Amino acid sequence: MSDLAADLAADLGGPTVVKTLADLIAIVRFRGDMRNTVRFPDANLTTEIQAAFAEGYELIVQQNEGFFDTFDNVLTVAGMGFAVPPSDAWIVRAIDRQEGSDWIPVPRVGVKDRNKYGTTSARPVGHRLTARGIDLYPTPDAIYTLRVTYTPVAPTLDGNGRNFYNSWEEYAIFGALVRLYDNQGRDSTIWQKQLAAQAERIRRGADQRDASGPEYLNLREGWSSDDSDDVDRWRPGF
Repeated sequence: MSDLAADLAADLGGPTVVKTLADLIAIVRFRGDMRNTVRFPDANLTTEIQAAFAEGYELIVQQNEGFFDTFDNVLTVAGMGFAVPPSDAWIVRAIDRQEGSDWIPVPRVGVKDRNKYGTTSARPVGHRLTARGIDLYPTPDAIYTLRVTYTPVAPTLDGNGRNFYNSWEEYAIFGALVRLYDNQGRDSTIWQKQLAAQAERIRRGADQRDASGPEYLNLREGWSSDDSDDVDRWRPGF
């Protein structure tokens, strides 16, 4: 669990609730009256619970940006214009290059800057995310260590207990019940209402995450430390 997640757990008012996949299956069976394991095998319930969990995970990521974030180091290859991101990376938040004991940001650049460095090889100072990974500009001339801060893909539920904050496991439970009832042609209205209530609860919790103000202000595009006398650098749209 990241430091950010630990801090937010405290903000949400108490310890986490630990649930395994077996726990969630048992709850879905009880609430949905699906105790018949022949008609409702664990494999089918697992499929729907995992799908609902991934949907809830995405909602939490959208509403609580950075909550599940972690980081990992990757190495560049001299003469190769891209680096391979961590295998479980879903959303890349930031990339930094190690210089001694410091980490230097390697910001994202636009497609219009793709030829800015030509065939020059040097320390990478910019990146673009593409299908092959992290395109680097200029092409690295040596091995560099990059620290990638990212949101992982939704994990697969299994026998290991997972931490759920503020009853967030309820989203996976109600989402699975909606899917299972719909698959059987049964009326899922009651579960849809419960699912919508859980989604709204997650959104409300995110709104209250930091009541003191916005998390950050964006710097004006193109601003750098050389523009320290530009007092208007915070203005949006410039």
